[in-house]
Amino acid sequence: MKALLFPGQGAQDPAMCAGVVGHPRFAERYGVICDSTRTDVLRRIQEGDAGILDQNRFSSLMTVLVSAILLDMLRERDAATPEYFAGYSVGQWSAMYAAGMLTYEQTIEALVERARLMDECVDRRPGAMCAVIGLREAVLEQVLADLRSRGHLVFIANYNCVGQYSISGAVPAIELAEEELRAHRPKKIVRLPVSGAWHCPMLEDAQVRFAEVLAGVRFGPRAAPVLDNVTGDWLPDEPEALRDGLARHISHPVQWERGIKKLAALGCRRFVEVGYGNSLTKFGFFIDRQAEFSAFHGEGVACAG
Repeated sequence: MKALLFPGQGAQDPAMCAGVVGHPRFAERYGVICDSTRTDVLRRIQEGDAGILDQNRFSSLMTVLVSAILLDMLRERDAATPEYFAGYSVGQWSAMYAAGMLTYEQTIEALVERARLMDECVDRRPGAMCAVIGLREAVLEQVLADLRSRGHLVFIANYNCVGQYSISGAVPAIELAEEELRAHRPKKIVRLPVSGAWHCPMLEDAQVRFAEVLAGVRFGPRAAPVLDNVTGDWLPDEPEALRDGLARHISHPVQWERGIKKLAALGCRRFVEVGYGNSLTKFGFFIDRQAEFSAFHGEGVACAG
């Protein structure tokens, strides 16, 4: 059995479209983003504004664009429907699009609003994120709980794989967390290239307002089950529960390891990452060494390990 995996933000860079810009559908799909944002992102990059991809609105949309084109390219080679779909953070929306729950235009329209509401939260409450690698989950939880007890807003935002987590919080809280975590000698602490404290309670206002946006979104039937990256279980079938869950994604942590373990327990042995970069492929190597994880970049696949 096979699952298609779709990455979220974090790996974006000015070269992210290089492998897909020549595809026949690129101009059409990119045009949807230009029209929705009134911004030509690629032209801005060519003019020297590479920092535009550090803005949530543009990094999220360009991440989904690249995944959509790579999905087209993959289907041109293999039209068979996979048994499962899963997406990381904003990649959840790529997964729903791939499963037929939304059109591409619906996906971009929803994500423009999602990014707007998240950015408005960030404007009021600036935040940051960092990756913590090589530290036990229990130790990380304890350090952050202690910081919160002292009034510092900092939370685990992504449970990626054993020993690999991301944390979100207010900028001073993240700086203090980095300092205190180093005393436990993690392998690495890396500040992430994102513009806010994603997947934590600091974005609860955006969650509430995005739920109102989702009330007007109609979802189609899915071609195969889609993982909910917040629960690690399936996205619900009932429309109201689905909308509620998608709104909660904004302010709740990504349970990536839990979801991949669920698919592996069901007998899924092949996982193909469809998007820019190979972060999910790397996580997979540490989640299940018996499964095959690979990243599709248009020309072929690169395996973990």
